[in-house]
Amino acid sequence: RRDFTVNAMAYHPKRGLVDLFGGQVDLTKKRISCVGDPEKRFYEDGLRILRALRFASVLDFSIAPETANAIHACRHLLKNIASERIREEFCKLICGRGAVRILREFSDVIAQFLPEMGQCVGFLQNSKYHCYDVYEHSIRALDFCDSDDLMTRLAIFFHDVGKPHCYTEDAEGGHFKGHGPIGTELCDAMMK
Repeated sequence: RRDFTVNAMAYHPKRGLVDLFGGQVDLTKKRISCVGDPEKRFYEDGLRILRALRFASVLDFSIAPETANAIHACRHLLKNIASERIREEFCKLICGRGAVRILREFSDVIAQFLPEMGQCVGFLQNSKYHCYDVYEHSIRALDFCDSDDLMTRLAIFFHDVGKPHCYTEDAEGGHFKGHGPIGTELCDAMMK
């Protein structure tokens, strides 16, 4: 028994493709689905949550609704996963073709291991120069990145992480003076 249907296929020289869980259909539909009950699969190994997101990002696949619902419901399981394993999956995820879509759809999951980015979700900038909240602005900036270089993509994703910590507002709107140095400190802590 494996995590996802697309990983639960085998080939036998005499019997051919052995596909007991519909992995071939999911490959054709470009969809990530858990084998059996998604919540059970995630409780067996919480890292599967990030593996699903990484596969969907790298392959530019969708995530089946029942699997997506279980990812949101089980995101707290990531608290029990070693940071090195989370880093590996996240670094592959952020470099994937579908990264922007996955980061947007699963911002609550990302916030489980990057709470500093969670503070950016829904944080309105109240500025004539910005029409999106800080998180949406960050992933939209990432959408313009043609590079698959990890450092470049991380820099873009984290570039405004300091904004919620230095927000002020006056008659002209919201301001974020000093968000660069604060963001540098936050990124240093997150990356360690």
